[in-house]
Amino acid sequence: MTEPLRPMSTGQVLDHTFALYRKNFLLFVGIATVGPAASVIFQLITVGANVTSPFGARMAAGTKLGIGTGIAAGASVVVGYLIMLAGLAISHAATVKAVAAVHLGRQTTVIGAYKALRGRILSLFGTCVLILLLMVVAVIGVTLAMVPVFIGIGMLGRTATGPAAAIIGGLVALVIVALLFVAIIAIYVRYAFAIQACVVENLRPRASLKRSVFLSKGSRPRVIAIYFVFFLLSVILGIGLNALAVGAGSLLHNKIAAAVVVYLAGFIAGSLTGPLATIGISLLYYDERVRKEAFDLQLMLSSLDPTEVPGVTPTQINPAQI
Repeated sequence: MTEPLRPMSTGQVLDHTFALYRKNFLLFVGIATVGPAASVIFQLITVGANVTSPFGARMAAGTKLGIGTGIAAGASVVVGYLIMLAGLAISHAATVKAVAAVHLGRQTTVIGAYKALRGRILSLFGTCVLILLLMVVAVIGVTLAMVPVFIGIGMLGRTATGPAAAIIGGLVALVIVALLFVAIIAIYVRYAFAIQACVVENLRPRASLKRSVFLSKGSRPRVIAIYFVFFLLSVILGIGLNALAVGAGSLLHNKIAAAVVVYLAGFIAGSLTGPLATIGISLLYYDERVRKEAFDLQLMLSSLDPTEVPGVTPTQINPAQI
């Protein structure tokens, strides 16, 4: 370890994130390419539906797609989506492992970061699935809670006409979207450290979620702030590269080729900005361990011979949690 771990403010976490990213640019970008690559594979699998070229003529002529074609198209979307989620999860976890190494003054490589996930893949996927299920439950809960509102709006719509009905409908839709967004964000920040707990501390899915709830308590506004900053950066870079890709694609005079160029622009943007939020949240994870568990002290003790430390036995130090 090159320097002691101390509690950091949100600004210091952001500064340290950019510093680690600059010093280990090739490492983090190399790891991050797996996630965007999986996303590109998903997009390429469904490219026909996206640009409508394979189906456009048939649909325009009123020809119905066969059952086999529909099943194949649906299966390709499902397979592509699973590939994308798996790639993003593995890339995220490998980045967490890399942050754990470089933040604690250790050397690692792209291959080393992925090898460090050996034996943790099933727990990683299980943790991601649980988080997604909780988000789905939250969305369903908000939707069910809004049923009385839908009924009331329906009754009101019978009496309201013209601009009044449109305004009411728009406001209701805006409120529903806002509530769904808040519900998803609340779940996400509550379990923001679950992946870190899973791959760093070797915890099982449910234990990882419980661990995240404990560590994130009191720091959830900081989680939101860090995600917001890096989300804006990714949006700005994504819009810029997408605009260039659309301009270049328009010169190709081929819808599929133009779509591929746009997807490649997304791949580049995702590879460049994808690691930043993961690095920031991982640093925040360590910061919360320092604040709540004196993690720096545990780390120093683990580097010593436990028999030389009064009151400390070998079983009290678990290197897997460091």
